[in-house]
Amino acid sequence: MPNKPTQDLLELQEELQALQEELRLRMTQIRTGKFSYRDYVRTHPYVLLFLYLPFYLIWFMAQEYWISSVDGCFVSYLPIDDKIPFLAGFIYPYITWYPLLLLPPFVFLAKGDGPAFTRYALYIIFGFSISLLICAVFPNCQLLRPDLGQPEITNFSRFIVAGVYGADTPTNVLPSMHVVGCMGVIFASFDGEDLRKGRWILVFWGVLVSVSTVFVKQHSVLDLIAGLVLGVLLWILIYGILKKWTDRFGRDRRLDKK
Repeated sequence: MPNKPTQDLLELQEELQALQEELRLRMTQIRTGKFSYRDYVRTHPYVLLFLYLPFYLIWFMAQEYWISSVDGCFVSYLPIDDKIPFLAGFIYPYITWYPLLLLPPFVFLAKGDGPAFTRYALYIIFGFSISLLICAVFPNCQLLRPDLGQPEITNFSRFIVAGVYGADTPTNVLPSMHVVGCMGVIFASFDGEDLRKGRWILVFWGVLVSVSTVFVKQHSVLDLIAGLVLGVLLWILIYGILKKWTDRFGRDRRLDKK
């Protein structure tokens, strides 16, 4: 009999295979002209929450441009940061943050779980927007990055870290959006029925990504704490106070045929 982690991994693999089949069916419908985007949006209006993604990307890049210097910024730091070593290998879980965030919404849409999709989307919208607003009103930075010099391509981990450092300024760090996003995935895994089978895989993945941020010196422990606090407050709001509203909003609508 397989142990619990192995069973969770097998169940998650089955869910991903089912998702692949669902996507293949949708693509077939699109190619044969049997799928209408307009009708889909009319019957699933909550998918419009996806429109936040380009808005967020523009906002984030603009803020990175406006607040690119550490001059005059609050320095996010706790003494424990000096005890945490720089470990370049943690850059690999760090960069998996992006596919991790995309997994819940696509599973929820493929399985038709509108309420769970709505709650996750609202959590991300509120979480990322509040984080960016805090950084805009209260400019902050971190000064923990080591001097990597010119890492050789043979040291691939340090090479990737250098690339991340070059693309991402050390500003706009508090609270950590990596932590806020990972907590959203963890909350979603305990919400939607279709993610519950692999929830412990997602919990481990989310914790690993969050921890990686301090080992690659992208965040201070203070940023993680702030991200945790914000995440818990949003969980209370969206998965508690607004749950009935999200259940109603996430219901599929009937398409009236005339």
